[in-house]
Amino acid sequence: MANIKKNFNFRNGVQVDDDNLLVTETGLVGIGTTIPVEALDVRGNVIVTGFTSTSTAQIGVLTVTSFVPNQITGAGLSVFSGIVTAQGAGILTYFGDARNLQGMPTSQWEDVDVGLGFTSIYNTGGNVGVGTEDPRSTFQVGNNADAGEKGVGISSVGNINMTGILTATSLIGNLTGDVTGRITGDLVGNINSAGVSTFTTLDVNGDSDFDGHTNIDNLSVAGVSTFGSNIVAQGNLNVTGELDVNGGGSIDNVQIGITNDNEIDTSTGNLTIDSAGGTVTVDDQFAVTGISTFQGIIEAPSGMNKVPALYMNQSNLPNPGDYHGLFAHVHGTGRGYFSHAMGWYELVNKDLYGVVGTGTERYNIGVTTISNLTVSGATNFSGAVNATTIEVPNATVTTKLGVGTTDTPAGDLQVTKSSLAEIQICSTGSVAQLNVGKEVGTSKTHTSQIRFGGGAGAPYSASGTSLDIINYDTGNFNYHLSGDDANAVSGDFHWHKGINSARLMTLTGIGGSLGIGNTQPTKELDVTGAGNFSGNLTVGNNLTVNGLLFGNIQGTLTGNVSGTLAGNANATVGISTLNNLTVAGVVTTTELFANDRIGVGTDSEEHVFMVNEKVDPALDDSPQVFITATGGIGIKTTTELPNVSINAHECGVVVGGLGVGSTIVVGAVDMRTAGRPSNNATDRFMFPPQVTNTQRSNLSGVLAGAMVYNTSVNRLQVFNGSTWKDCFT
Repeated sequence: MANIKKNFNFRNGVQVDDDNLLVTETGLVGIGTTIPVEALDVRGNVIVTGFTSTSTAQIGVLTVTSFVPNQITGAGLSVFSGIVTAQGAGILTYFGDARNLQGMPTSQWEDVDVGLGFTSIYNTGGNVGVGTEDPRSTFQVGNNADAGEKGVGISSVGNINMTGILTATSLIGNLTGDVTGRITGDLVGNINSAGVSTFTTLDVNGDSDFDGHTNIDNLSVAGVSTFGSNIVAQGNLNVTGELDVNGGGSIDNVQIGITNDNEIDTSTGNLTIDSAGGTVTVDDQFAVTGISTFQGIIEAPSGMNKVPALYMNQSNLPNPGDYHGLFAHVHGTGRGYFSHAMGWYELVNKDLYGVVGTGTERYNIGVTTISNLTVSGATNFSGAVNATTIEVPNATVTTKLGVGTTDTPAGDLQVTKSSLAEIQICSTGSVAQLNVGKEVGTSKTHTSQIRFGGGAGAPYSASGTSLDIINYDTGNFNYHLSGDDANAVSGDFHWHKGINSARLMTLTGIGGSLGIGNTQPTKELDVTGAGNFSGNLTVGNNLTVNGLLFGNIQGTLTGNVSGTLAGNANATVGISTLNNLTVAGVVTTTELFANDRIGVGTDSEEHVFMVNEKVDPALDDSPQVFITATGGIGIKTTTELPNVSINAHECGVVVGGLGVGSTIVVGAVDMRTAGRPSNNATDRFMFPPQVTNTQRSNLSGVLAGAMVYNTSVNRLQVFNGSTWKDCFT
C-alpha cells in the first residue's frame, strides 16, 4: 500500500474512537480528549524524537536531562549568553561575573556618592552587629555592654559604652564623669573639680601656673610633692607660724622682700624651698593674700585640700576675666559660682528645693541616673533620661521618650520592661482622660477620648465610676482581630463581668458568631437565656422553637404545634390547611373546611370525618360516628354496608317524627314515598323483623302491639299482650 497515493478530505472533522483522536471542523486537534481548546491539545505524555521548534512555551514543571545546543544540563542552568530573569518567590543561584545583573535583592546597605571622588556605603536603618547576632546599639561589637555584658556599643547620638581597655594616641574633648584607674601619659587641659580632689602623688615636672583660672578650696597632699621649678607668689606670702622642714631637708636661695607689715613681698625677691627629699610642713596657717603661681604639681593628703573662696555678696566677686575658672561661694545667696568667658555662672543653688541654677541655664550632663526627678517648669530632654520617678508638670520632648530602655525609642513614647510595664493617667478629684486625634486643645472636633470618672451629657457615665470610649468625629468605631493577617486569627471578642467570673458575651474571630450568655456559639447568633424584642423580628429562613411560642403568628407555619395553642389561628386571606387537628375542648366555628379528613378524638385516616371516644388510647378500632367520602354515615360501627347510606345497626333511634322517602312528613311515620329514586321506586316495600318460633320465644320486653314476621310459619304476627296472633291466614 505504500506505493498507492491516497488523499482523504473530511469536511466536518474526523474522530477515532471516543477520545483517542479528534479533528474538529475548525482545525483543532485533540489527542486523549474530545474537547480540544488549542490547535494541538494532548492529554497525556508526549515523546518527540526529532527536532521541536516553538516560539513560546508555558510549562508548569520542566525536567531536562540534556538540551542541545543551549546546554541545559542536569538540575542547573548554564547559559553561554543572553538574559536570565528570575520571577516570583523562587531562588536563582548564579555563578560567574555578576556585573550586569539587575533587580538584585537589597539589604539595609546603600551606596552613596557625596562628591568626594569615591562612593561610600551607609546603613538605611537598624543596628549593625560584629561578633553578635543581637545588636542593641546602633553599632555593637561583641555583647551588650549596657546590660553588663562584655562588648562595645556606639549609639547614633555619639555615646560609647565599653567594658574593655581603651587605647588611644590622643583623647581630645571634655570628659564628664568619674575616672577609675591610672592615667598614664600627658593630661592636657584643665581639671575642673567642684568638690575635693585627692591625689596620692602629684608630680609636676614642669612649671605649674595658676593665674586665677583655678580656685582650690582644699588642697590635700598625702604623699610627696615635687616642684621641679620655682614657685612664684606674685602677692604676699603670709606664714603665721613656723616654716618647718623635716627629714634633713634644706631651703636654698630664699629671696624674700619684707613689707612694712612684716609680710613676704614676692615682688622684691623669690622664695625657693628645696626640701632635699624631705617634707615641707606648715604647722599653723599658711595665708596668701595676693596671687600665687605654682609651676609644678601641688600634692596634699586626702581630705586636707581645703582652699575656700568665700564672698559675702555677688558684688564682692572679683573680675571673672582675671579669675577664669575660679570657683566661689557667695554667703548672701547661699550659692556656688564659677567664672568662665568673662562671666560668673551659678553652679549650685542650695535652697529648700535643691534647685540648681537660676532656672534659665541649660545643663548637658550626659547619661545621668536619678532616683526621683521633679521639674516645675518646661523641660527639654535632648538625650536619654534614666530616672526611677519623674514629675514634670510641663515637659517637652523634642525627639522621643523612652522609659526602661537606653536604646533609641522605636516610637515617640516607648515603655520597655522585663516585668510589668504600666502607664497611669490619674485624677484624684476629677476625670482622668487620654485624647487621641488630629487637633490640640479641647474643641473635640477631630479627636477621640478614653476617660474614667464620668462626663457631662452622658446618661450612663456616672461620676467617679464609669469608663467611656468616645469618638467625637463622624467616622467609624472599628474593632480588629489579627490586623496583620486576617487568616491567622485565633482569638475572640469576650465580654466579662468581673475577673475570672461570668462571661456575658462572645464574638468569635473565626466565623463571626455572637454568643450571648455563652462563649461557644454554634450559630451566627446563639443566645443562652431569654430574649426580648420590642420591635419586629424578621427571619429570612426557618424559625425553630424548641419551647413555647407565645403571641400572634402571621405567615406560613411549618411544623408541629406541640402543647397549647392559646389565641386565634386567624387567616383572613386564603385557606388554612391543617394535616391533623386534635381538639380536646370545645370548638366554635362559623365555617369549617377540610380538604382531606377531620378526626374528633381519633387520628384515624379511614374516613373523611371520624368521631371516636377511645376507651384504650392505643386502639383505634371502635369509632362512634363516621362519614365516608361518598356521603355514607356510620353510627357506633366501623362497617360500611352496601346500599346503606346510614349504618346504625348497633344503635337505638328515638325521633318525634319519621319520614322515609318523604320530604314533608305527615304523621308520626310517613312512608308514602319510601324507596330510592335512583331505583325508580322498585324497592318501595318494607320488611318487619324476621324471627323463627324459637327466636320469637326468646324475645324479651315484648309489649302489646309488637309485630314480627315468623319465618317458621311465614306469617305476619302481632303480640296482643299475652299471645302472638297471625295478622292473616
